[in-house]
This record gives sequence, structure tokens and C-alpha cells, in this order.
Amino acid sequence: MRKVILLCIMILFSSIIADQSVYALPAFYKMFKAKYKWRSGCNVCHFSKKGGDAQNPYGRAFLHNGMNLSTFTRIEKTDSDKDGFTNIAELIARSYPGDAASTPENVDTSIEQSESEEELILEDDDVFSFDDVDASEDSSDSEFLGGAFSNLIFGGALDIRRITRGQDLIPDRDNWDSGTTLIHVAELVVTTSVGDHVSILGEQLLTTSPLGTQVADDHGFVYAILTGLPVLPKGTSLKLGRFRHGFGIDTRSDAAANPLYNLVRKNIGFISDRGLQLNGFVGPISYVLSLADGPDSLRTVTDGTVTSGIRIGPHGSGGGVLRPIRNNSPPVFVHLNGTLPIFGKRFWFGTSYFDGNSYPFNAINGDVNPSTLVYKRRLGLATSFKVWKFDLATEWVTGRDTELLTYLSVPNPSEDRHASVEGFYFHVELPLNESLDIRLKYDVWNPDRDLFSTFSIDREPEELTWTTLGGALTWHFSEGALVRVVYQVNNVEKSTRSAAIVPQLLVEF
Repeated sequence: MRKVILLCIMILFSSIIADQSVYALPAFYKMFKAKYKWRSGCNVCHFSKKGGDAQNPYGRAFLHNGMNLSTFTRIEKTDSDKDGFTNIAELIARSYPGDAASTPENVDTSIEQSESEEELILEDDDVFSFDDVDASEDSSDSEFLGGAFSNLIFGGALDIRRITRGQDLIPDRDNWDSGTTLIHVAELVVTTSVGDHVSILGEQLLTTSPLGTQVADDHGFVYAILTGLPVLPKGTSLKLGRFRHGFGIDTRSDAAANPLYNLVRKNIGFISDRGLQLNGFVGPISYVLSLADGPDSLRTVTDGTVTSGIRIGPHGSGGGVLRPIRNNSPPVFVHLNGTLPIFGKRFWFGTSYFDGNSYPFNAINGDVNPSTLVYKRRLGLATSFKVWKFDLATEWVTGRDTELLTYLSVPNPSEDRHASVEGFYFHVELPLNESLDIRLKYDVWNPDRDLFSTFSIDREPEELTWTTLGGALTWHFSEGALVRVVYQVNNVEKSTRSAAIVPQLLVEF
């Protein structure tokens, strides 16, 4: 029943739902640059220049007043950071309206927001109130359809990768000429506004890589964002359509645009999907509640359906036979996070919960198994913080998987259909200068209990483990363009370990 209701709600978007997507570069930043002709950096709306962390007061004002071009005009006459200057006065002077330390009188002040507790406190009225909206504004931006075309923003980023794999610690030299070249148009953005509190954002991935089912991590998405509606809780936005679903540290990670992935695939088995989502704040805590459609097909391999040696899966060639199914347990996501000042530093904490049917993780090849579904429950705890110049992030996940008899080709005894799972993730980033940075990451899924002391409950010692150790050197050679080289080893402690080298070029347009 839930699935039927969900599909009815989303039928408006079904004709334009895309088949592929990737984690997007900030579309809202494109709106800001189009409005004010200023390449300010992500810290105009976030505390960090690179973005991805909590919104500052100006970012929250944008979030809760429409998230479209007309929003910028409506919040121009307010003073979001309470420094005595209106937002528009700061923008004209090229100071930051979300940073009380940056004012028109002091535009050379460091762009880093003060980390004191007093400057992080936001009054509820400032976060949730719509009383400061300039209701007298009467422009084409507020027209129902006329503004939709006048507010049109277009952009994207070209993502080119060359993946060379091989056994042991060095990719096979014979693979250099047969590696996989992926050409993505990441964040092909078309975003517009319909009225003052409705935004439409579409992002499409165009790729030369062979992708499988319609529920995986590389899929296009088109969705609407509705804010300020009377039926919504105060300060809440509703996202409707097909979009990226995050879990744990993935909610603030660039992993989809960066080959150094986190645990999200192992956790939920897919990333983008059709669904609806509520986003909002209660004091310093932000929340995300999502309902997804979930996998609606299985892929099986039979004689003559696929060439020998071709990889099968949502992230592989898509070979085999596709069989539509009815998923009776659409996935549910719950995510809470907030930033707390501790010892003069800002610590981000997040907790996530996932419940529903999804593809299981395949510990043999590090992919997901698209031939069956399991009922998953996941609980994750994550944090990120800065120590000296190091940006650190870590996550712990635990959960339980139950094989579903409906989707098993060979039924298993009931006592063998349950498995507890556990995962750890560590990430560190060190900027060498303004344009160069180094990133290292390590993750382990179902760690060996003889080597690790873990928190998992009732997990069998013989559960298959999967580890990944990787590093990346990134050169941001101009704004909106970077070159990255990634080296990664899977199951480094096993004799079956395999390595990959991924050079990447990402250019925004």
C-alpha cells in the first residue's frame, strides 16, 4: 500500500525521471553566482569554504525561504548574521552575510567563521520565521509560470575517469590498454522556480559506462523542492521526485564525485531512487526523513544470457535477465545531525537509520548482488572534525540482514537466513596549499574479530570481510576544475587483494 501511495504522489514526475545520476556539485551556488555575479565560495552559505558542512545563518535563511532565485531578493534586507549590516549591504561589499566576523568594514577578515559557541547559537525565530520576507516584491519571479522560464539556470560538470584494475598491489600492466574509461556529465543542472516557494531541480548523468538496474548509485534525478507551505511544519522543506538518498557520513561526503567511496553502498545497496523527503531544523539539530521506492527488479544469469567474464550488477554491465518484482517493503531513511562546539572547535555528529528491502552486499567482489533482496536494518553513528590542518571523518555502522524466501532461488533454512553486519570508515584530508590536497581513507566491513575489538551483536566470526585502503592527490588548478589521481587496494590483508588506479578530470561548466 505504501508503495502504491508513493507512486501516485510521484506520478507528476514519472515522465521526466532520468535513468542515471551522480552526486551533484552545488546547484544552489550556481543560482547565487547568476544572481550576484560573485564567485564567493561555498562558505557564503556554509561554515566551510568547501561546503558540505552545516549551513551558516545566511544559508539557513535561504533554505527556509524558498531555495530559488527569488529567495535571495526576499532575504536581502535582513541581517542574517546579526553583525549590523543587511545581507545585501554585505554582498555589495563582497563580505559574507553568514559570517559575523566578515563585514563591509572588514572585508579582509579571514573567511573562516569564528568557532566560539556564542556565534554558533541561532535563535529559533531567526531560523524558522517567514516574517522578514519582503512581501511587497512583485516581480516576474513570483509569477506562476512566467518566472519559471526567467529563473532558468543551466550548468554542469564533465567528469572523465580511467579505471585500471589488477591483482595484488599494482594493477596488471596488461590492463593499461584495456582499462575502463568513464565519461560522465555530472550535474547537468536545469533548475527553476515556480512561484515563491517551489523549486524544480533536474540533474542528469550522461555516461559511456555500462550501468545496470534503475536503482543504483549512478542515476539521473529530477525533483521538486517545496518550502513555506502551510501543510508543512515550520522551517521544513519537502523534496519530491527522484533524488540522492544518503546514509551516515555519506550525507556530507563528496564520495559520488570522488572515487574514494564510503560505506553507503554496503549499507543500503543503492543511492538514488524515487521518493519523498522532509528536511528541516529543530534548534541546532537538522533532520531528514525519507521514503524511497526501492529495488523493483532483479537480474539473474542463465545459460546464454551473458558473455563469460562480464561483471553482473547494478554497477556492472547489466547483463543477464531482468525480472520486474514488487517490493513490499520500501526503504525508510531517518537522519539527524548537528554541529557542537567542543574545546573551541566544531564537531559534526550524525546518526542514521535505514529499514527496508534492498540488494545485499557481495563480499566477493565488493559490489552488490542484484539477483536477490534482503530485509535490512542499519544504525550508523558518524562524526567529522578538524585537528590542526587535518579534516577527519569516521563512521561506525551495525545492522542485521534477513534473506527473503520470496527472492531466493534455493530456499535456505530459517536459521541460516539471518546475519549481523558491521562496518567502520575512516577518512582524513590534508590541504597542502590552496590548490593541492591529499586524502586517505580506510574502511572495513565485518572486521575479523581475531584482529578487531568490535561492538557488533551476534555476528558470526566467519562472516566474509571486505576492506579498502585508498589515497588521492587532488589539484584544483582553477575554480570549478580539478585533476585527481586515486590509488586504492581492496582486501589488502588477503592473498586475493586487488588494486586500482583512477586518474580523474572534473571540469565545471
